[in-house]
Amino acid sequence: MWKGLEDLLRDPRFGKQLLKRLAEGWDFDKIEPMSTSEIFARLRRLGVAVAPQEFQQAALRHESAERLADEWFDHYPFQPEGRYDEDFVWMAAIILWKRLIPDRPCFEQIDERMQEGYDLLKAGRTDAACDTWWQVWQWVKEKVTPERNTLDAVDEAFRGTQAVFNWCQDFEMELENAGIDDHAYYRLRIRYCREFLETFPTVDWLMRGNFLRAEAESLWRLGEVKAAEARFAALIEANPDWAWGYIGWSDQYWLFKNSPKDYDKAEAILQRALARPNLEDRSDVLDRLNDLRKEQAQARVAKRSQKSRKKK
Repeated sequence: MWKGLEDLLRDPRFGKQLLKRLAEGWDFDKIEPMSTSEIFARLRRLGVAVAPQEFQQAALRHESAERLADEWFDHYPFQPEGRYDEDFVWMAAIILWKRLIPDRPCFEQIDERMQEGYDLLKAGRTDAACDTWWQVWQWVKEKVTPERNTLDAVDEAFRGTQAVFNWCQDFEMELENAGIDDHAYYRLRIRYCREFLETFPTVDWLMRGNFLRAEAESLWRLGEVKAAEARFAALIEANPDWAWGYIGWSDQYWLFKNSPKDYDKAEAILQRALARPNLEDRSDVLDRLNDLRKEQAQARVAKRSQKSRKKK
């Protein structure tokens, strides 16, 4: 009978089997200390008679080290010495790629670095995660070609732990979080949003709108209010029925700690949205307007109370 993962982990027999598998099998920690010549020598013993120059030439046909390893399995008479030597072959391909082709990262390197960023986020190191992901973004851009210029096409080739489609949005949001403590990341967020939309010009409106909104918000946080307002105005003009363009603009006037607290201007922007008969997400605009009026009322009460205390 199949057991759930938790049951398996509590089963001492499974634990022994797992430890045995780890001891007998290959992992990157076992291969990394080997010299390049030692790795090629072991590959030859396994029947993969590839030389360094041949490796570099073959890599020109691929962007994935694992797919290069698949080519080896098709071409060479693989002769394993142990149960898990197949793992050695594809892991060796990744390590050799890092060493011999440092200027052209494979998809596995991009995936590895992407996951490093997620690990840094879990550790609470948002700025370090963004720095790591900026390198990932440079590598992702290198993989975009005239034939592979959509997120779907990149993900089809990438096949990583996390889809580029999801990661690129996570990166935008974490740049905002990093910008709270270091405004340099707001500047980086602006650059990233612009580069992203230039690199993937056919993304759907929701993603395009969110990135344009992120750019405008970052300009505002940097104190470039006129430029931010121009961006928000252009965003609304591009899609006047998209509620979140109005909401994003209105929020700058009241929602945040350092907002100028111009409730009238904030409400006027939301009312412009509500005047659109075909407005999307109308309920979200109404919810925001309700929250705005509640805070405005609380601010009035606090102001009257302050005046009263001064008179006394």
